[in-house]
Amino acid sequence: MNSAREALRKKIKELGFYQFQGSVWFYPYPCEDELLAMAEFFKASEYIEIMTVERVLHEKELKKYFKLK
Repeated sequence: MNSAREALRKKIKELGFYQFQGSVWFYPYPCEDELLAMAEFFKASEYIEIMTVERVLHEKELKKYFKLK
């Protein structure tokens, strides 16, 4: 695996993102600028795609993970 991609993945884990699927991560708060800055720092911008999701069908697990109501 590419070391830049692995470094970015490690940092995302440390920051408390929820790994939904292999390379799909959730975070309940706006963080696009921070993610882009990290990706640039780790030279991994080509490996990320950022999406804003308004609704998740099975959200109970996410709410529990992030301690949200």
